[in-house]
Amino acid sequence: MTRPADGPAPELYVYRDADGLWQSDPGTDEEFRLPSPASAACSLAADLLSRRLEHDAELIGLHCGSVEINGRLALFPQGSRAGKSTLSTAFAAAGYRIFGDDVLGLTPDGEGVAMGVAPRLRLPLPASLPAELTRYIGRHAGPSDDRYRYVLPFEGGLAQSGETCPVGALVLLERSDTPVRPEAVKLSPGDGLLQLLCQNFARETLPQALMARFLPLMERVPCLLLRYSDPLAGARHLASVLEGEGDAGAIEPAPTFAPPEDNARLLPVERTTLWQPSAGVDTYPLGDELFLIQLSAGVIHRLNLTGRLVWQLLGEEPLAVDELGALLAEHFCRPEAEVGDDVAALMAALHGAGLVEPAEAG
Repeated sequence: MTRPADGPAPELYVYRDADGLWQSDPGTDEEFRLPSPASAACSLAADLLSRRLEHDAELIGLHCGSVEINGRLALFPQGSRAGKSTLSTAFAAAGYRIFGDDVLGLTPDGEGVAMGVAPRLRLPLPASLPAELTRYIGRHAGPSDDRYRYVLPFEGGLAQSGETCPVGALVLLERSDTPVRPEAVKLSPGDGLLQLLCQNFARETLPQALMARFLPLMERVPCLLLRYSDPLAGARHLASVLEGEGDAGAIEPAPTFAPPEDNARLLPVERTTLWQPSAGVDTYPLGDELFLIQLSAGVIHRLNLTGRLVWQLLGEEPLAVDELGALLAEHFCRPEAEVGDDVAALMAALHGAGLVEPAEAG
């Protein structure tokens, strides 16, 4: 039974007529057509979540999947088509509770806030999925169309909108198209921080405010890399590691410094020029690394251990490339000529980014 709506049409609405489903385009007088009820549910949910995050100043929206393991959340902050939804569904099939499929709210205290949206899988399902997971998806199939299918977990298997849970780990995903045994490897906290800085919806938030939210979180939770091909085996392996029944591999070193790919635009620096940090740069240490924010441009830079040592030395007194090379060569027990060339490349990139300047200019 249908009846006309009372009062004026709301800014956000969906209706059906003889031509199909239509949704309002908020902020305009336009409407757009939706190909199926599943598409309508997805579009409406996306708009509602966006509005909720925009109007709740306490929450920062993260583009991530999340599951509850031992009363704490494992977050998968990845971009589109990284396998978040399939892995979340695999966790549900393994008996764990999904907290978020694609979007999660993060409180100032580092707790995740569920949005209450079920996982949505692209169709057709990959033929490589294990039979157990394919059967689970079939038994728990929700609304679907030619492109997508929602999966409705068992009762209690999906956190309800507004539920909260503390974050326990950040997990980056490395999905392989060829069969591999699942493996969890420890990463540096900086890898997790960088991913959070990239995978959030707070586009209008200043980098300093984002750093104030994400840095304390990465100082207290581990960052792991999950390598897997079978999502169900990957989910079970990661759960065993986070539950303390399995071991994660040794920490992978942070990437060494490399100048930007467009080296032609970098001017070589004079090796005898004295250099100092530029004004207007905030520093944020994390583990062995250092993150820098240029306040004027809002640009965030990441330095590994070597870059952090160089920055600290320059903070003590202006130094030349050759002096820095000699100090680092002694520290790392490496040939001075080799280290000097690396430092020269680093200084050229720092200067090109506006992070350091000749001491005379100060």
